[in-house]
Amino acid sequence: EDDRLLQANYGKLACRVLAEAEPPAPLAARPRAGERIRLGIVSGFFCDHTIFKLFLEGWMTQLDRGRFEVMGFHTGHVADADTTRAAAWCDTFVHGLPSAAWRGAVSAAAPHVLLYPEIGMDPIAARLAAQRLAPVQCVSWGQPETTGMPTLDYFLSSDLMEPPDGAGHYTERLVRLPHLGLCYQRDPPPTLALDRASLGLDPTAPVYWSGQALYKYLPRYDTLFPRIAAALEKSQFVFIGFAKSPEVTAAFRERLRHAFAAAGLDAERHCVILPPMSRERFVAAVGLADVVLDTPGWSGGKSTLDCLAADPAIVTWPGRFMRGRHTAAILRRIGAVETIAGSLDEYVDIAVRLGRDPGWRSAVRLAVARGKSRAFADMEYMQALEKFLADAVAAE
Repeated sequence: EDDRLLQANYGKLACRVLAEAEPPAPLAARPRAGERIRLGIVSGFFCDHTIFKLFLEGWMTQLDRGRFEVMGFHTGHVADADTTRAAAWCDTFVHGLPSAAWRGAVSAAAPHVLLYPEIGMDPIAARLAAQRLAPVQCVSWGQPETTGMPTLDYFLSSDLMEPPDGAGHYTERLVRLPHLGLCYQRDPPPTLALDRASLGLDPTAPVYWSGQALYKYLPRYDTLFPRIAAALEKSQFVFIGFAKSPEVTAAFRERLRHAFAAAGLDAERHCVILPPMSRERFVAAVGLADVVLDTPGWSGGKSTLDCLAADPAIVTWPGRFMRGRHTAAILRRIGAVETIAGSLDEYVDIAVRLGRDPGWRSAVRLAVARGKSRAFADMEYMQALEKFLADAVAAE
């Protein structure tokens, strides 16, 4: 549903509590002529993480350093090879501070802009975002929800992902940056060789891949899978277990059992739940499937971009909110729009046709292969981001 009011109530409370607990911080003056804009990027995920791939890597490597001084504030506890790379890419990189020291460290750096790739997953970043530590404060769509915080000025989104009424879903001012709102750096294709037998899949059945995090699956859409199975008797559906909780996986398995039983079908015959896996194994496994099924309501983002390495046929149904429109935006960006459904019934029809019609499936996959490069390394987005940031600082 539309969470704007709930988020606004929470955001105002958080900001008020912190404003009462901490004295106002001094803010940076507008940059002098010829001075670089000091851009602070605050995140707990300067490490091997979805947020690093979606946002941080592109920002750190592609921003014009003649115009921007990039300061990384790694508020998380994990340090790995990507953390080392990030530190080398930044003009200044801060990591390993105790929680109470972060506000002072960010304030002392006197940023002109603070940019948060997400608010909602990292508690220290959220606490900092609920305070006014820079003249311009922005959040991007790593958590595809408004923060509700009056301390955040802009929500940096994707023009292709936002619905026409998208601005009404945010307390921040919505900024529709070009295309996917990303400068995603493509990884090398996987070299791992898998076969269906190694994953417990039928070599002769139409295989549907649905490898999203299980919290993205709303119960109202559980009927999708048995509806497809009823039309394709031997079909299999592949899911990924929830890494943080076997109980969540068990609950989802039980939901599938009920949904298939209600249609007179056996979920054990049709559904395979694989354990969590590395990105390389994930992409190699996608390559074994015939069709990828996007999750209605909250669609794939990074996972869809990574799946493009396998030139998949992807079925998606864009929802009312930006969080349900990621995959449709990616398909529009690459020019492979035939499998974007306009309703739940059309979603099922497209999925069934792709399972039955290998000729059409091959044509869809060819369209993905021809256009997928447009989803990556988007410098038009980077130029628009730089212009927006410079204009926002100048307007303060």
